[in-house]
Amino acid sequence: MNARTPLAIALLFCAAATVSAQTRPATPQPKPQAAPATQSAASPAASIGAVAPNNVMQAALVVIELIDNGKVAQVWQGASPVARGASTEKQFVDEITGKRKALGAPVAREWTSISKQMVASGDSVPAGAYVSARFQTRFSNNQVAEELVSLHFDDDGNWRLAGYTIK
Repeated sequence: MNARTPLAIALLFCAAATVSAQTRPATPQPKPQAAPATQSAASPAASIGAVAPNNVMQAALVVIELIDNGKVAQVWQGASPVARGASTEKQFVDEITGKRKALGAPVAREWTSISKQMVASGDSVPAGAYVSARFQTRFSNNQVAEELVSLHFDDDGNWRLAGYTIK
């Protein structure tokens, strides 16, 4: 692991924490060696309404920049159980790496939309609160693709990657 990898992973978690901070009041943090017995996180419905679109976009950009830098495995390792339950690390890495390699390096990227959604149980994805950011990206082979980064409000009160797709 090179020296920049921990920083990139920390940025991913900081971006998720920034989104999370929009959803619940600040509370004193436990000492690093002490684990909290329970967290009083906001409900998913309340948390989704409190998320600022700019924070969703910034968190999504952290994920995409890690992918741009070949840190796909680290993205999967920091992802929500929702994403980790949908594929293995190898499947996630192979799929994203293969698609991105065919497109070349990103040259320009622009966000196109931010969305929030509450998913009921019984749908095709696990129930809960989701936020997503869409980007239109031009790659070095002169192709344009849409990137979608979705975050899920996990049971511990944090937003984490639920999925990344590129079309």
